[in-house]
Amino acid sequence: MKGPLRTIQESWKDFLSWKMLLLNLGPVLVGLLFWGILLFYFGDNLVRIIEGFLPTSWYRYAHSGGFMPAFFLLLFKTFVYILLGLFVLILSLVGNVLVAIFYTPIVVSFVRKKDYPDLCLEGFGDFNFCLQHFLKQLAYLCMFLLVCIPLYFIPFVGVFFSLIPHYFFFKNTLCFDIATSLFNQERYTQVLRDHKIPLHKVAILAYLFSLIPVFNFFATLLQTLILTRYFLEIKAQEKQVANPPA
Repeated sequence: MKGPLRTIQESWKDFLSWKMLLLNLGPVLVGLLFWGILLFYFGDNLVRIIEGFLPTSWYRYAHSGGFMPAFFLLLFKTFVYILLGLFVLILSLVGNVLVAIFYTPIVVSFVRKKDYPDLCLEGFGDFNFCLQHFLKQLAYLCMFLLVCIPLYFIPFVGVFFSLIPHYFFFKNTLCFDIATSLFNQERYTQVLRDHKIPLHKVAILAYLFSLIPVFNFFATLLQTLILTRYFLEIKAQEKQVANPPA
């Protein structure tokens, strides 16, 4: 079984191939255009809306004039823009994972033909099945984020409590999309159980690419390649155990 770093290295080479670059071009351009327009036209309005959640005494102090109130207002606006950036990060991942439903079968086919041509793929469900799973995981993510709203105004704590459900949404959705092209449903459940810790290690390393500003718009295809290679390596290992060389 290949280590996570080897898997990432091979996936990076795939990511830079002209086929994968072309596949990634459409989602990246749409994502950058959408979020660029949204922040350019509505960034200041969003800051004012969040200002409205401040206690009245804080709001009056921030706009009372003088050096310290101005400094306080600057710190608050900096924090708000960081918070907005975090939510853009989360929402961009949600959008990218949704788009990945469409191209995941292409990625799986590409990696299999390139490095695992002897593996027989199974599969379960269809596009609607994947979309239903996506919406279910998105509902869980939204409920958790809503419950934790008060924590977002505590530095570092809010970031921590938003990234955890963000990660599980990423892992559960992307792994499921890939698995529908590789395993039958019963075998996928067994793989999740048998490879729980190693899968988390690979998924966490892949998830870290989502936290790189700007590159997070490109990262979902790379993450799909990484997890696809990991699952294909599991199938290759199973085949080798079932059919050992003479």
